[in-house]
Amino acid sequence: MCCAWSTPRSASTPKLFGRRSLLEQFDPGQAADRSVLAAFKEELTCPWALYHVRRILPVSKADPTRRGRALRSVERVDVGRAAALGLRLRAVSERHGVPVEVDERYGRVRAWMRRRGPERPTVEELLVTAPFHVRSKQVPHFEREWAADCGSRS
Repeated sequence: MCCAWSTPRSASTPKLFGRRSLLEQFDPGQAADRSVLAAFKEELTCPWALYHVRRILPVSKADPTRRGRALRSVERVDVGRAAALGLRLRAVSERHGVPVEVDERYGRVRAWMRRRGPERPTVEELLVTAPFHVRSKQVPHFEREWAADCGSRS
């Protein structure tokens, strides 16, 4: 669930269902959909985590005009209640002048340390609060690639 919660929604990032997100596929006015939406709301009451997410968006080796497969690093930094983690992330981010996005509907908070650029290759880095379900993970060569990509942008 963290990947969906940490992936920015912009013109360059398509939603899974055309122009609508998965949640937007459900209609609270429909009895069959209410149980799904209730289950989702219940899921949000679980413990939450603060994740450090980094992505490298390379150029495709097969077609240099297209984006290649993203390399990702997700690190669980802290665990707690959604509201407490969000407030702390907002306070620290504001103190350091880091842009913050808040999803008031579901409580997710994103702090952007690096936003992806329009050119490829590019990188992005953020801290995000989301339900606790995602383990820390990273491809084996990520740190080497990150250092190379970030070094070329200094």
